[in-house]
Amino acid sequence: MEYRAGGAVAKAVNGVNLVINKGEALGIVGESGAGKTTTALSIMNLLPDRVSFVTDGDIFFHGESIFKKSDREMEHIRGKSISMVFANPLSSLNPLFTVGHQIAMGIMKHEGLGKREAAERTAQLLETVGIARYRLDDYPHQFSGGMRQRVGIAAALACNPELLLCDEPTTALDVTIQAQILELMKKLQKEFSTSLVMITHNLGIVAELCQQVAVMYGGEIVEYGTVEEVFTNPRHWYTYGLVHAIPNLTGPREELQAIPGLVANAKNLPQGCKFHPRCSHCTEKCKTEAPAMTKITESHQAACWVMED
Repeated sequence: MEYRAGGAVAKAVNGVNLVINKGEALGIVGESGAGKTTTALSIMNLLPDRVSFVTDGDIFFHGESIFKKSDREMEHIRGKSISMVFANPLSSLNPLFTVGHQIAMGIMKHEGLGKREAAERTAQLLETVGIARYRLDDYPHQFSGGMRQRVGIAAALACNPELLLCDEPTTALDVTIQAQILELMKKLQKEFSTSLVMITHNLGIVAELCQQVAVMYGGEIVEYGTVEEVFTNPRHWYTYGLVHAIPNLTGPREELQAIPGLVANAKNLPQGCKFHPRCSHCTEKCKTEAPAMTKITESHQAACWVMED
């Protein structure tokens, strides 16, 4: 998937291959600019018009191509079968309508309920996410950041979607509110058996919520496997760097190992392995040939020429 503007081309997502099963929670991690949000917007078919171009590949939902769906067909899928919780709830909520009205509109459209029934369902949803029903008639600006995120989650879950995409849902929230939101999402996923894609740069969130994890760099998946396999035995040096940049709260004090350099520029991606300019284990082969995914176990794979335990 490419973004094209002003004569420049940014190769945002390149050859990403993911499978999300029913009831499964998948984490997608990586630095800003890795292609995580673009991947989620592609699944929703919400890529910006005129500047985004799908040059190859496809996304299938229940065996049918998302990209071949008409706008009308996608309107029935979004909110009903696939929902998304955005990073900034204030920008995703309409400031001109009450939160109750915004959630109820989706319920009436997809579930065919009347105003009274939709209002009652909305009140129940708000209570489920920890918001009193009397706040149905409040506007987004009257809520705190954590409460607005809860409203966004309630709106996303209004029609019991099969797939829930969460794009940095705890960004800019304090740690106490983060913990509340994560506990809420664990509870709701279990209650509704919803498949979950958690997009974040916080490995702790993935360890808490997800069974599978995909590590993205330069628009590609560089490592994929179960959370336990990837975090305890990282086989790509980028994953190793992410894991070892987290402070150890229980073991002996030691200096954190920061990853040198900046994330790869999508407008000028390096040849070979996209991570090689920042990798201290880089070889000449890494600079010229892009590594393919190598199976380590049945559920763990990585794309690296210089793998070590």
